[in-house]
Amino acid sequence: MNVSVRNAKDKTLVNLTKLAAESFSKNLFSPQLAKNISLKINFHYELGAGGYCDYEFGEPGPPREFTIDILKTRKKIKMFLVLAHEMVHVKQIAKGEMKDKYVRSKDEFVTKWFGVDYNEDVSYWDQPWELEAYGLEYSLVAKFLVEHNQFKNLRQKQADWFA
Repeated sequence: MNVSVRNAKDKTLVNLTKLAAESFSKNLFSPQLAKNISLKINFHYELGAGGYCDYEFGEPGPPREFTIDILKTRKKIKMFLVLAHEMVHVKQIAKGEMKDKYVRSKDEFVTKWFGVDYNEDVSYWDQPWELEAYGLEYSLVAKFLVEHNQFKNLRQKQADWFA
């Protein structure tokens, strides 16, 4: 996977972000898919949410170029939870599990989730792609912290994660 990080202002944050993205990708993508993914991670001081995932339309088939925008906060662990959450969305889109489509007759966008149409009437907390992303974010970060011994760098206590 090709990962670039912008606006981190801190070499340690850049390196940890790349390491975390690689770790998350190993848990979410096949090796073949991972090597075809291009990911830009941008940190922002102002953003309308904790994070966003966007993608570029290219060749036919699921997108392979993604941008993740993350709100920069004092708590690095929060940023890594957001990164994990958005990486789940990258997986969903790259594997074709989730697709956005425009329905001309209704003049609205519809999200297809495993072939089922969901419109904007579905509450954010009931959207199946969000349920999956929230369900996986803590376990992805916990696994990253353990495998790469990053508790100290992210100012976390291992006991707080595994009670």
